[in-house]
Amino acid sequence: MKMLTRIKTILRLINKAYGKPPPFKKTPPVDELIRTILSQNTSDTNSLKAFSALKRNFRSWDGLLAMNTRKIAGLIRHAGLANIKAARIKEALSRIRAREGRIDLSPIGWMDTEEAMDYLRSLKGVGPKTAACVLLFSFGKGAMPVDTHIYRVSRRLGIIGAVIDIDTAHERLTKIVPKHLIYDFHLGIIEHGRRTCKAQNPKCGICVLYGLCAYNLKRVYRDRG
Repeated sequence: MKMLTRIKTILRLINKAYGKPPPFKKTPPVDELIRTILSQNTSDTNSLKAFSALKRNFRSWDGLLAMNTRKIAGLIRHAGLANIKAARIKEALSRIRAREGRIDLSPIGWMDTEEAMDYLRSLKGVGPKTAACVLLFSFGKGAMPVDTHIYRVSRRLGIIGAVIDIDTAHERLTKIVPKHLIYDFHLGIIEHGRRTCKAQNPKCGICVLYGLCAYNLKRVYRDRG
């Protein structure tokens, strides 16, 4: 089966099992950057609590730059690694303001994907996943954010190599998955990883992708409730 056909088949089966992802809606890029930094090494629930705390306390991101890093860390404690993340956020915003004259990432919209990726990756603490989230969700650019679910499931399905590192996985999946399917693929594979293709005890016996799976340890899973 050709890779494009394989990817389309995977998405069709995932959408049938879990429903289609919500319609694409662009998010403010600086918000997306901060939200994704907060999401590093924690759950969505925790990172969203921390992001909400920041939005409640600052009318603009310039106000955050004026606050002591330790106080910011207190606001985002729900996200874990609060001191590190507070420093990363302040430094990223400071560099953006120094470059653009204000805290504004809209100029990225005029860049090609590679140039925009380099811009974001040059910010300390911004890795390929964080940069790709901003490019995809704020600008609709063809960049694939790869989290632990996408990394695991894509390897098990044989879409990328079994021994590929996660940084290379970003590049490989961005090339393999057609731009117009990246949004659906990203959200769909995450949902599948959370609900079925778990890191431990994957539910192979009820997996809608069982016939397409290349995982050499796949097994029949019997859910005992």
